[in-house]
Amino acid sequence: MTDRIALQVLGVPIDLDVTGLSVAESEAVADAWADAVAPTRSLSEARSAETKRAALPMPLTLRVRPDNDTSPLEHVLERLSQRVTLAAIEHQRGSLWMLHAAGLALPDGRVIALIGPSGRGKTTASRALGAHLGYVTDETVGIDVDGRVLAYRKPLSIIEEKGMPKVQRAPSSLGLQPLPDAELRLAAIVLLDRVSDGPDEPVIAPVDLGDALEELVAQSSYLTDMDRPLQRIAALAARTGGLRRVTYREAATLVPALLPLVERSASGAQTKRPDPHRSLSEAPSARTKRPDDRRSLSEARSAKTKRPDPRATDLWFRTPARDTITLTDPDRIAILQADSGDTGMLRVIGGIAPVLWRAADGATRDDLVAAAIEAFGDPDGDPRSFVDAALAELADGDLVEQRAPRWAIRDDVAWTGERDRFVVLPLSDPAGQPQVLEGSAAMIWAALADGAAAFGEIIGRVAETAGTAQAVVEADVIAFVDDLASLGLAESH
Repeated sequence: MTDRIALQVLGVPIDLDVTGLSVAESEAVADAWADAVAPTRSLSEARSAETKRAALPMPLTLRVRPDNDTSPLEHVLERLSQRVTLAAIEHQRGSLWMLHAAGLALPDGRVIALIGPSGRGKTTASRALGAHLGYVTDETVGIDVDGRVLAYRKPLSIIEEKGMPKVQRAPSSLGLQPLPDAELRLAAIVLLDRVSDGPDEPVIAPVDLGDALEELVAQSSYLTDMDRPLQRIAALAARTGGLRRVTYREAATLVPALLPLVERSASGAQTKRPDPHRSLSEAPSARTKRPDDRRSLSEARSAKTKRPDPRATDLWFRTPARDTITLTDPDRIAILQADSGDTGMLRVIGGIAPVLWRAADGATRDDLVAAAIEAFGDPDGDPRSFVDAALAELADGDLVEQRAPRWAIRDDVAWTGERDRFVVLPLSDPAGQPQVLEGSAAMIWAALADGAAAFGEIIGRVAETAGTAQAVVEADVIAFVDDLASLGLAESH
């Protein structure tokens, strides 16, 4: 028997190294993982790949029994399932939406994703539905940006004897169906809600995206590594006809309840439809409108763009967010921020908070009060007290902060040079012309290149380089940075 078992897990090739195991132990590993074995390519396929130089990615290798591990095989197999899962999702971080969910496929490749934390009944539901539908996974549903699903036909972990390790059984050995001969695509997202005294027949109800986001985020792996993760979730939810929650008591009753749900979505769920959940960055914004970048720096002085007061220290700004989406009816904003975990921190804000959060872009307290009145009209009472209370909640949630504006070189600017001479080019305008900065202009550019900072710190950097007092350079620094902003070369945040 070979010392390697080649698997395909969420699109990731993983080799199980069975070195050191007995023949019987190696066979037990192969039996448990039989349904996740990587498909073999024919000779013609291999030659085609070689001709196109489309080499397969190098497989990850996991030693089934690490050195000095003398535990019984059942313990080794139970841990192996976790190790394979972690290796695959780590490899696919950022590329797939990876849901802690069960997946079942119809004969035409449409996949139902059943979402829920451990103990919610995913494995039991997988066994009940898998007798009729193709078993995709009971662990992690991996979905790419186009809605394609990558299978993870891992062994099912079965409790056969109380107090003993779970036994790892291949899906086919339990009578679960093979994958269909079709491309797998997400067709339905269903939240599981198993209730011991639940209804005799499952109850399926639509779920508002905003109400379900917290659960979806909690059951996702490496969400903040994805590009625009909330927008991607919203788009997939819309494409599959919206989210549903199924409340049930017995898994066996799920089959007749869920199949019509997916069959109804076959005709229209996969069609493109407008995504109502646009992020703030996608909405039209006056901040993106810049004067003609082709003008010289001196010409820009006569048409300055609005900027925060350079001496202000108490303006309100949004804190960095990994992604946002706007939720309607009622007006809410879902905000995902990175944290020390792999899923991020999700907050959904409503009421007056969305208006204040949107306006907090270098805004004064009076600006925010005016924005609130414009949106909601004059309240019964002092509007400032309502705004202050909402700002305090947003600040406690680390969604806004009060500080001086920080100035920096824009991300869409290319530049090169040394401390006394720089050439800069705004990439946002294909017709933009390079600008040469020399002398004091180069000195100020170098101060900005040292990192985003308030005007006081930037002025200090320039003064230190010039060997003079801050008061001497203050006016020139403020005026020149304002010119850079007018040209789309610098911005405050």
